[in-house]
Amino acid sequence: MEKKARELHRVIGLDDKAQWTKFVKENYTAALIAKPINGKVNANGTETSLSEATKASNDVEAKANLLGRLHQDFGDSKIVSIKPVEDKLDMVLSTDSGLMGTFSLKFDKNNLIDGFGVRAER
Repeated sequence: MEKKARELHRVIGLDDKAQWTKFVKENYTAALIAKPINGKVNANGTETSLSEATKASNDVEAKANLLGRLHQDFGDSKIVSIKPVEDKLDMVLSTDSGLMGTFSLKFDKNNLIDGFGVRAER
């Protein structure tokens, strides 16, 4: 799980949609790919809803685009900690601008990412 989390961090640091797409295809479960994206995103300290188009998207491209959004905020981040908890793992990232993010990853029995949440704060 830790190796996969570190690979996610590496891929978020890339400005390359093809690599984001490849990561999603190789490391997400089919159920996670099919799950609609929902929630709120904190951008520069302001809480904003994801666009309706993003919410309705439930495919590989939508998940790759989400990695692109994470690249904008955490592309230059450093890993502060990685803590496994049962079938989950929390990875805390920080940026030089003071943004902190907790990436909560849930894994299935085949070590594929089956759940993915991000909580960001300044």
